[in-house]
Amino acid sequence: MKKIVLKTLLIAAALGAALSSCTKENEDIIKLYDFSIALSYPDDISPSEGVTITLRQTGGEGIFESLTNASGIATFKIPAGVYEAICSYTQTSGEYFYICNGIKSQVVVDANSLPKAVITMSVSTIDNSKSLIIKEIYNGGVMKDDNSANFHFDKCIVLYNNGTSTLNLDNIAIGMAPQYNAEAGSNSTLYDNGGALVYENEGFIPGINGIWYFLGTLTIKPFGQVVVNVCGAIDNTQTVTNSVNYANPDYYCMYDPEYEGAGTNNSNKYYNNTSYYPTPAAVIPTSHYLKTVKVGQGNAWPFSVTSPAVFIYQTDGVTPKAHAEDTGNLWYAGTNATVSACVKVPSEWILDGVEVWNSDKITSSYKRLTAVIDAGHVNLTGKYGHSLYRNVDKELTEALPENQGLLVYDYSLGYDGSTDPSGINAEASLKNGAHIVYKDTNNSSNDFHERIKCSLRGE
Repeated sequence: MKKIVLKTLLIAAALGAALSSCTKENEDIIKLYDFSIALSYPDDISPSEGVTITLRQTGGEGIFESLTNASGIATFKIPAGVYEAICSYTQTSGEYFYICNGIKSQVVVDANSLPKAVITMSVSTIDNSKSLIIKEIYNGGVMKDDNSANFHFDKCIVLYNNGTSTLNLDNIAIGMAPQYNAEAGSNSTLYDNGGALVYENEGFIPGINGIWYFLGTLTIKPFGQVVVNVCGAIDNTQTVTNSVNYANPDYYCMYDPEYEGAGTNNSNKYYNNTSYYPTPAAVIPTSHYLKTVKVGQGNAWPFSVTSPAVFIYQTDGVTPKAHAEDTGNLWYAGTNATVSACVKVPSEWILDGVEVWNSDKITSSYKRLTAVIDAGHVNLTGKYGHSLYRNVDKELTEALPENQGLLVYDYSLGYDGSTDPSGINAEASLKNGAHIVYKDTNNSSNDFHERIKCSLRGE
């Protein structure tokens, strides 16, 4: 959010300077229009005052912010253009968090447009005492020791219990939304003529290519984590020094090379590419192997090295395996049914999701997760061992009485201006015995930052 405010101030200053220097002949060069945005809520939610609405100019540098009044309306004075309107905030009441998110694309501001727009808000209620979240994603790989190429067979996802009660969860699964990369041109086919994702109003998120699920009950202690290796469940540091060592009996791994793909009609019926799936380290128990249901093409789950859109979910009334193998739950993200097959995951089953964009392809990237799952995105600079790490909720973490004297504030592992706004070094604090409450607003633009090193390296 610091970046947004800074850009807003610079743009406002530039506009002010331009306007103050205008003569009578060129005073209309920069024309500003009065524009208002109203927030529309479900019937049981009242409008909130003081909520920030952000307008981002499509294809330009303009970023503007305004606060809502008591009626839930924010007013702007902005140049003509096409904008994306975004609103994301959290209200707290006891143990519950009310997470409000909304996006409206293709907001046109000019002399011929209506002077107002409406953002329909999605509201999620989360019981913080039972909250499973994605804490960290490491997917971009790292350079080999001789700097000759990128090594990317060492990906992982770290899950975290962000609450005060032990979680005992059955039927937990992991999926990723199409297309594989945010910058893929084919992503445009996921949108309707109104600029909305075609599945947004259908109540589901597609899980492309296949899903992975835990065997039995997943138990996580309060403020504890579970490491899920995506590929390369071995000590990768033996071949690439700056990679990750997954030879740990507490870790889980995606490994199911003998499962024959459900509904696939191609020669790659199994996830059995040994570059991605070497035999896991002997110390990882077989009960920690995640199982898969493969519905697409390829011999490995194609978790993007640049920009995945990953989510975790819990099925209701059916196992993840039975749900994914039911052909009635398949959906296709393109014309090639083999390549683009997806599992329809009801939105209400999804516990958390994170949208990742390639730092080098921001202007050509597309959202794939809906606002109710993730209203923003987090950028990744791949190939150099960076990870995407969740920000600390400073207020809630400091409010825990057991954290007195245990929190460390020397955080310096953010990359290129992306850092944890709290200033708290979460990993160092955890080693001290502190309990960390991570920020969870269903908006990864606010909730995550790019970390120089994956935390599993012990740094």
